[in-house]
Amino acid sequence: MQIIVFTLGEKYYAVNSEKVEEISKMIDSTFVPNAPAWIQGLINLRGNVVSLVNLSKLLQQEDDQCYNNIIITNGQEEKIGIMVNEVKEVLKIEEEEIEKVSVDTMNGVTGIIQIDGQLVNYIDLDLIIQ
Repeated sequence: MQIIVFTLGEKYYAVNSEKVEEISKMIDSTFVPNAPAWIQGLINLRGNVVSLVNLSKLLQQEDDQCYNNIIITNGQEEKIGIMVNEVKEVLKIEEEEIEKVSVDTMNGVTGIIQIDGQLVNYIDLDLIIQ
């Protein structure tokens, strides 16, 4: 399987690349009144309206960060953009390398991967976005 490793604050996270459509630079968003706090707004991605999710708020972390990239995911019903500090790398790993943890539905972390001595939280995007 292939994963995309990115940073959010001081922590490293990874998602399955099957769920990712593209990686984009940060784009200005339009505020959406009455949206959940973790919805940053809407972006126009080549004529498509995409909801922009602030993953820090969704994971209940501090949100005083500089976001450089957006990971565009192909969700079940719509495309969703996830704000991240920086996309670090795309790696091929074996599924057995993911050490499963009890699913904490609050943060969507389903496993831990050790990459070059760095612990990386593996996130199930479907679990988080629900």
